[in-house]
Amino acid sequence: RTPVRAVSCLADLLLLRTPLTEDGAEMARLMRDSASRMAALIDNLLDFARGRLGGGLSLSRDAEEPLEPVLRGVMAELHASHPNRVVETVLALAEPVHCDRSRIGQLFSNLLSNALAYGSPDEPVRVEAKSGGGSFELSVSNAGEPIPPAALERLFQPFYRSAVQHDREGLGLGLYIAHEIAKAHGGTLEVQSTQEQTRFTLRMPANENS
Repeated sequence: RTPVRAVSCLADLLLLRTPLTEDGAEMARLMRDSASRMAALIDNLLDFARGRLGGGLSLSRDAEEPLEPVLRGVMAELHASHPNRVVETVLALAEPVHCDRSRIGQLFSNLLSNALAYGSPDEPVRVEAKSGGGSFELSVSNAGEPIPPAALERLFQPFYRSAVQHDREGLGLGLYIAHEIAKAHGGTLEVQSTQEQTRFTLRMPANENS
C-alpha cells in the first residue's frame, strides 16, 4: 500500500500546489485515479485472502455515528469521476444503522461504480436507502444491457467476470466482497436484471437485536 499511497499523495500535491498546464493537470488526475483503483484492488485481494484463510471480514460495528454522510461521500467521490452522469437519490434513514460504516461504504462504492460503468450513459442511476422497523435497505439501479441469466448465477463468485465486463479493469472480486460484507452484517445482497433495469439490493438488520 505504501508506494501506491505515495503516488496518490504526489498527484494531489501536483494538483494543489503546482502550476500545471491543462494537459499536465489531466495527467495528474489520471495518476491519482489510477492509484485509487490500484489501492482498491489491493484491498480486495487482502479481503479475499483473509476470507479464504478463515479470518473472515473484520467488522467494527456501531450506531453512534450516522451512515448517511458515508453514503453521500461515496456519491461525491464517484461524481468527480463521472461528472456528466445523473444519480437520483432518495435517502430516508429514519433510525440509526448498527453497522461497519466503512464496509457499507465499500459495498456501496462497488455497486455505484458498477452502475455508472455499465449502465446506459443517457439514463440516470438511482440510489435508494432507508431504515426503519429494525431493518436497513440500500439499492442501486441502472438502465442498460441486462446481465445474462447464466452470468447472474455466478455474479458473486470470486474472480468471475461476465461477458459484459470483459473490457473493464479489475479482478472480479468487487461483487464477491460486497456479498461477503452483506453476509457479515447478517444480511443479503441480491440482484435483479431485466430489459428495463439492473438492480442490486442490500437488506440487513438495522440494530443489534434485529
